[in-house]
Amino acid sequence: MRTLWIAVTERRPGWLLLLLLAAPGASAQPHPAEPQPRLLTVATLELPSQDEAQWQQQRDQVLQLLQGLQPDVIAVQRVLQTQGRNPACWLATRLRYSCDFVTADPPSQALRHGSAMLTRLPVSEDGVTLLHPPGLYSAAGMLRVKLREELVNIYVARLRPEQDQAQVRQHQTSDLMTWIGATAEGLPSLIAGDFAADTAELVRSSPGFQPARKNPGERVDPPSAAGSARGHGLDVLFQVKHFDGVGQQALRLPPGEGGEAGAGALRLGVMATLRLQSALPASAP
Repeated sequence: MRTLWIAVTERRPGWLLLLLLAAPGASAQPHPAEPQPRLLTVATLELPSQDEAQWQQQRDQVLQLLQGLQPDVIAVQRVLQTQGRNPACWLATRLRYSCDFVTADPPSQALRHGSAMLTRLPVSEDGVTLLHPPGLYSAAGMLRVKLREELVNIYVARLRPEQDQAQVRQHQTSDLMTWIGATAEGLPSLIAGDFAADTAELVRSSPGFQPARKNPGERVDPPSAAGSARGHGLDVLFQVKHFDGVGQQALRLPPGEGGEAGAGALRLGVMATLRLQSALPASAP
């Protein structure tokens, strides 16, 4: 009997040790992964010159600026394409971005006017529509891109009709909003563009969208080729039910590099940083 008792008592400490080792693991519960914010950077800009010789001098500075910022999407306004080539798609090739040229001009036309949409994100769909009344830059474009696991619609439009009248602006804006309603499919959407309307008119005519610029009353100086700085200017409008505005910064070439020696910084446009409101868990695939 003593031997049996000794055997039992000699095994007991081992079982206790196993229980002690197992207890912390059993009581520790895994903490739910905190949602990771999904940020989207969108630049809307106009290249500083439509003159080929001057563009040759400036393009390396523009490329260096965009390489440093690496926006997810770049919308380029007032793009001129000749013989199938345009400066926006030249930038896209160097940046390793895709490039969609958006125009109302037929392919047979030697000089075509439009906008360009550049992105480093995967593209699942694209589209083009014509805003009325038609004009040089009255075509609007759309890209459906994949930001991690969610699809986002990026629209580009230059709402600066040749006849800059409130009725004409509202007609083009109404066409754009109707097209967005028909193609968005409930996905988060934003508009990268150049807007001739003032901020109050712009917000009123695009319900559900808000300018990314924190100080909409601030005068936005355009690049030298853009003409008058009337209206709201270059900006990104985002749906408030899907996005939060994180910040916005001006895109400028350094002084003396975008023009004559001694000249001040040349403003190309703006870049907005937005956050999708429905964040995915960190453990999501």
